[in-house]
Amino acid sequence: MSRPKLADQNKRLVQVNIRLTSAENEKVTESATTAGLSPANWIRYKIFIGKNPPARVSPLDVSIYRELKKIGVNLNQATHKLNLGEFPKEIAILQVELVSLLNTILKTLLDDRKHDQG
Repeated sequence: MSRPKLADQNKRLVQVNIRLTSAENEKVTESATTAGLSPANWIRYKIFIGKNPPARVSPLDVSIYRELKKIGVNLNQATHKLNLGEFPKEIAILQVELVSLLNTILKTLLDDRKHDQG
């Protein structure tokens, strides 16, 4: 099933390009991510509605998610190398501790989220 055709007056034909500093880009990207929008749609909403789009996820959750993702990527890479025999077996103990710590963090976050929603 394809998208419905837009009327000519509803088509976005004009493109506006702006330059941002790294800090500005990071702020726009984080705000857009928090609202569940692309940066372009976030800017469009902000300009035409005049308010920040409602947040779907708290900024704290986004930063925690990013950190957990980094930990998960590192853990995955370490596991891969361990399975290839590139790490000493003593590292396996640290790996188990990291998995346990990651599970504790995730459980705490989920419990906090349930508590906040309940």
